[in-house]
Amino acid sequence: MIRDPWFPKKYEPQKGVVVKSVVFAGDKWQIYKLFDEQNMLVVRHDLATQWDSNKLLNKSVWSRVKFGGDVLSFIISSDKYVLAPVDYKYFSVNKISALSFAAALRESRKILPNVSFENSLYVEQFSRLLPTSELSSNVDDGLLLGTWLAGGVPVPTTSIRRLQSLTPNFSLDDLEEIIEDAGLISDKKYGAATRTKTYASENNKPIGKNTTFSLPGAAYLEKFFFENVIDIALHPEKYEPLGISFPSPIILYGKPGTGKTYAVEKLAEFLDWPVYSICSSCVGSPYIHQTGQKIAAVFNKASETSPSIVIIDEMEAYLSKRDGAHDYKVEEVGEFLRLIPEASKNKVFVVGMTNLLGSIDPAFLRTGRFDHKIEVRMPNKDDIKTMLDVSLSKLPVEDNINLDKIIDTLIDKPRSDVAFIIKEAARLTAFKGKLKISQEELDAALQTRTMAVDATPKRNQIGFRP
Repeated sequence: MIRDPWFPKKYEPQKGVVVKSVVFAGDKWQIYKLFDEQNMLVVRHDLATQWDSNKLLNKSVWSRVKFGGDVLSFIISSDKYVLAPVDYKYFSVNKISALSFAAALRESRKILPNVSFENSLYVEQFSRLLPTSELSSNVDDGLLLGTWLAGGVPVPTTSIRRLQSLTPNFSLDDLEEIIEDAGLISDKKYGAATRTKTYASENNKPIGKNTTFSLPGAAYLEKFFFENVIDIALHPEKYEPLGISFPSPIILYGKPGTGKTYAVEKLAEFLDWPVYSICSSCVGSPYIHQTGQKIAAVFNKASETSPSIVIIDEMEAYLSKRDGAHDYKVEEVGEFLRLIPEASKNKVFVVGMTNLLGSIDPAFLRTGRFDHKIEVRMPNKDDIKTMLDVSLSKLPVEDNINLDKIIDTLIDKPRSDVAFIIKEAARLTAFKGKLKISQEELDAALQTRTMAVDATPKRNQIGFRP
């Protein structure tokens, strides 16, 4: 939601510069579209001074204006250059614009080696990423670049096969060139993550420089994925002589908010496998037979880029019991019955997700189609503590933080609430100009979350209910 503009429409901070509308806004900055279609970045003077002192953007490029009792600094950017927050998700990214962003990331990182650019403004005209907060974090440059290239989907550049599936306009050579131009290391042809991640079977610790697969706060699910998916995928030589060539399809079931989707995303990120989703919005069609055709097309695409993952989200919408169903519904169920057993042969890992396991057609619940049905539970006290400890370990935090109240409040609540509280506390810390998260910001974030829950409208209990 865009804040109220500092400048009214048609305001002229200097002659010939006429404000049209505000398009982006933060606590200390706003970006305007001008009537001549150029863009203007306006910041509070202390933020411009901070960028100047850090040698990111010299004060000589800024103009000044007094408005409403404040001294504001501004620069004008031609409309042929991007001027926007880095988390803006609607860029039209081609190779030239991607290389420009990579260069800005590289040059900015040379100047500021230890500050996260997660909450930055991208000023293409000056080839700079300008951080709007001094609060550092562990959002690395590879994740920042990958997310920008993928239009807002969080995928690191080490997961280059996943990244390519999300950026079909780029070849692998293009992506490797962009990654290297950003000053990041690119392991040629399919990325380091594909070949180097290996586990020690007994203690789930990585060997050498490899990265451990981890699901903080869901140890049982982490263990299941390691034993039934990861080890099979990474060590086929152990399993193929015994007739096991690929992980079998699974079902994750449980209440909304338990973290089913997040768990599969982390698995895909670790394995560096492309992900394809089957959901109502992506394959649903009002035309008979067309939904089945779209479902088959998803599986075909997954087979072409295997090893890969197909997620059947809200699978009860497609795989519900066939008693009394329309003919077209029976046809869709039949299509899945045909495709799922073939998927493993084509090295496609199928994950069904549902909140209503009892609604699924029994034909899919038998072993041979979905061999494992795993309940994903709401987090308990130990789960919440683990998630908070892991999240806070990546951020600057003051000593003597007490998390007991937060933990007690979040037991059996959606896992996303933990991420919200950490992010909100970090935002409040940055807004106050502080460098470390304190108890005050955590308590305020918890209060914000509580107010949001209390404000959620209750269902009308009168009449029919869905």
